[in-house]
Amino acid sequence: MTHLSSSSSSSQLPAVVPADSDFRTDVFMVPGPAEAVVPPLGEGEPGLNGMDGETEPLLGRPVTAAVVGASREVLGLSFMALSALLFSLMSVLVKLSGNNFPFLEIVLVRSIVQFSLGVGGCIYVGVRPWGPAGFNRLWLIARGTAGATGLGLYFYTIVNMPLGDGMTIFFTGPAFTALLARVTLGEPLKPIDVLATLACLIGVVLVSRPEFIFHDSDHNHHQDADAPHHGGKHHATSPWAALAALGGALMSAVAYCLVRKIGTRAHYMVHVTYFGAMSTLISGVALFYTATPVPLPQWTLAETAMLLAVGVSAFIAQCFLNAGLQMAHAGPATLMRNLDIVFAFVFGSVFFGETPRVTSIVGAAIILASTASVALFKWWTHKRSL
Repeated sequence: MTHLSSSSSSSQLPAVVPADSDFRTDVFMVPGPAEAVVPPLGEGEPGLNGMDGETEPLLGRPVTAAVVGASREVLGLSFMALSALLFSLMSVLVKLSGNNFPFLEIVLVRSIVQFSLGVGGCIYVGVRPWGPAGFNRLWLIARGTAGATGLGLYFYTIVNMPLGDGMTIFFTGPAFTALLARVTLGEPLKPIDVLATLACLIGVVLVSRPEFIFHDSDHNHHQDADAPHHGGKHHATSPWAALAALGGALMSAVAYCLVRKIGTRAHYMVHVTYFGAMSTLISGVALFYTATPVPLPQWTLAETAMLLAVGVSAFIAQCFLNAGLQMAHAGPATLMRNLDIVFAFVFGSVFFGETPRVTSIVGAAIILASTASVALFKWWTHKRSL
């Protein structure tokens, strides 16, 4: 997952910080799968942008900046863990819905929910949903298209591949981002970025177990015979699903680089709106030409609630992720973000009876270690530069 950053740092806190300071959740929006994080203010650590400048604490004694900083760090990491849990639950809902709906119809409903919430968010914060006047909106359209493509590939992966494996491959996105940012934006590429990318590719091979390498007589993931089959159309680590996960990771890297290109010229809610709009358009057209949607009157109440919950849970998870990245340092926060993979393997076992192979566990560990090492290295490098 890509990092967010802010120009302020913890060293800029006042000596006394009010305990009732309002924390603004309207500074950044951190998208979920297939969506790029908005990093509008450079390469610094996430700061405490929500401090309102008051000087009189409500408590009987002053609260030092160090105490507040530590408590906010813990709270921020808790928010990150909660966002990972919600994103994983969203993936479970997608997989369950895949039994009754084409994956493109799930994408369409999720996109409509996101577009509606994005427009509402723009109105709430007082910005134009279609971007500032005079700005070349083609960049926003391209960003929305990249995110929409990545989201579609991700949902296809979730429906057609074991939950833990699919999410693991998709989370290789940050490794590809470093390479793409070097080519398109001229950002520095360090040896650790190259090593992490190569390690992630090895992890992908171990997770997906391509048949031309492993020659499995049974290429299927083991699924407990007595486990309830509540969702998922897969019984194998489909090579097409694995390629879709890898493609989704690449598209998330493209979306991130486009966000970097746009910079601070567009509010984060504008990004959310364009993503929802383009995803609605693309998934709607693709659904019309490639699949037979389930007509709305045929939806049961439970199915309707499940589809709507996909969009709402993703949006709430984005809010927690946004708040967590503002309150916690980028390195530890990114480690908490990788809990998505852990939750995915757990939920895959609990809800779908999926038993991961040893190679899947090893591959997931390699990918986790690779992305975490890059995040921690950049965090450590930034701390040294202060």
